[in-house]
Amino acid sequence: MTQPQKNTALVCGIVAAVLSLPLTWMTIQNAQIQGGFGNMFNSLGGMTINVTGLNGHLTFLIKTPIWFIVCVAISANVLQLMASSQSFAIPKVAQWATAIVATLWVGLAVLIAIGSGKATLGIGALLGFASAVIPVVCLFLTSRSSQARSSIEDPEAA
Repeated sequence: MTQPQKNTALVCGIVAAVLSLPLTWMTIQNAQIQGGFGNMFNSLGGMTINVTGLNGHLTFLIKTPIWFIVCVAISANVLQLMASSQSFAIPKVAQWATAIVATLWVGLAVLIAIGSGKATLGIGALLGFASAVIPVVCLFLTSRSSQARSSIEDPEAA
């Protein structure tokens, strides 16, 4: 993967993450509301709630807003763009750690939605997941191409 291709993919990842925020991440069918007027709405057969990146949250050990998870995915893309410039020295460990955490966190949100049985995924979740996966793919392809390049230059090192 060439550097211009990598930069284009990372910018697409950032755009996908920003676009995912106002879009529907999941639709919850027959939602039950707790307390207050909730009992009145629950007696009507439940409600359908659209969860976006701006109003939703993910609870797994701790309650985390979806917009924060999307910001982690954006930061994984930005770190790689910064590392490709001459002005910043970003360690590969930091790039890999941020990319893997973003992918696992967004992937967890998608898996929880699928596994709940009451929710269906929306386009926002797919865009958010794509924005989190792009940095991992770019890092993987870059490391593979650099290994192949080093084995061609020094056959004894391979």
